[in-house]
Amino acid sequence: MSETITSHEPYAGKDLGSLPFICTPTMIDNYCDGIAVDRARYAKPSYWDKPVAPAMVVGEMDFGFDGARFDNTFGNLWMRQEWAFHHPIYPERDYRRASKVLDVYDWRGRSVVKQDVSVYDGDTLVVQGIHHQSFLLSQSSGKVALRDPKKKEGVRKFEVPAGELIESLDCTIDLEMCGVFFHGSRSYHTNKQASEELGFEEVVVGGKMTMSLVGQMLEQRFGQGFYEGGTLDVKFTNIVWPDEHVTAKGVITREEVGRAHITVWMEKDDGTVVIVGSASAIA
Repeated sequence: MSETITSHEPYAGKDLGSLPFICTPTMIDNYCDGIAVDRARYAKPSYWDKPVAPAMVVGEMDFGFDGARFDNTFGNLWMRQEWAFHHPIYPERDYRRASKVLDVYDWRGRSVVKQDVSVYDGDTLVVQGIHHQSFLLSQSSGKVALRDPKKKEGVRKFEVPAGELIESLDCTIDLEMCGVFFHGSRSYHTNKQASEELGFEEVVVGGKMTMSLVGQMLEQRFGQGFYEGGTLDVKFTNIVWPDEHVTAKGVITREEVGRAHITVWMEKDDGTVVIVGSASAIA
C-alpha cells in the first residue's frame, strides 16, 4: 500500500483487544422493527426453554473497537462478511468480544480491512465473524464513483443453481426502518446529509440490514441447525437505497452428513443482485 498508516490506524496483525457485550431487549426490538420481523418468535422459541436473540444480532459485534478503521472514511463500504455460529446469543447474558486485524489488502482501487471478531461465553466460542470493510483512501471529497450494476460481469452472469428452493424473505426498506435498526444514530446509513459528506448521493442502506435478511431466511428455515452450526459468507455486490424492495433467496445445492449447503443471494425487483454468497446449516 502507498498510503501512510499511523499507529492508531489498522494494519495486518493488529490486536484490537476485547470488549464486553450484552444483548439488550432494545437491541432485539430495534433489530426486529428495523427489518420487520416478529419479535414474539424470540420470546418463546420452539427449540429452547428460554428467550433467545435473533441469530443475526451478531451484526452488533464489530462495533466499538478502536483502530479497526482508517481515519479517512470517505466512500467506505462493506465488501464481505463471514460468520460461523456455534451457540445462540441469549439476552442479558455477559459475553466477551475479542478482535484483531487479520489483513489489510488492496482490491479494485480500495483498501480493505479484514477484521476478526470472536465472541465468547467464558472460554466457549459462541460465534466468529470476519468482516471486510473497504476504504477509498485516494479520495476525501467529491462524489464516489459507483459502477453501473448492469456492467458488472460477475453479477450479470449470476445464475440460480439447481437444487431445492427455500422460502424467500422480502422487505421494502425505508428510511425510518434504517433509523430504527441503527438505534437512532446519525450516519450515512440513516441520514442523507451524513451520506453526502462521505460522497454518496443518498442514504446507503446498511449491509448489516440486508445481510440480516439473508440470515433471517436461513434461521427461519433451519432453526437450531443454523444457531448451533450455521455458516454464512456473503459478498455485497451493489448498494441498496431507501424504499427499494429486496428479496433474500436461497437454494439447497446439496446435503451430506447431516449438513445442508446453500447458495444465497439477494436481488432488487429489477433483478439487480445486491448480495451473493454461500451458507450451510445442520439439517
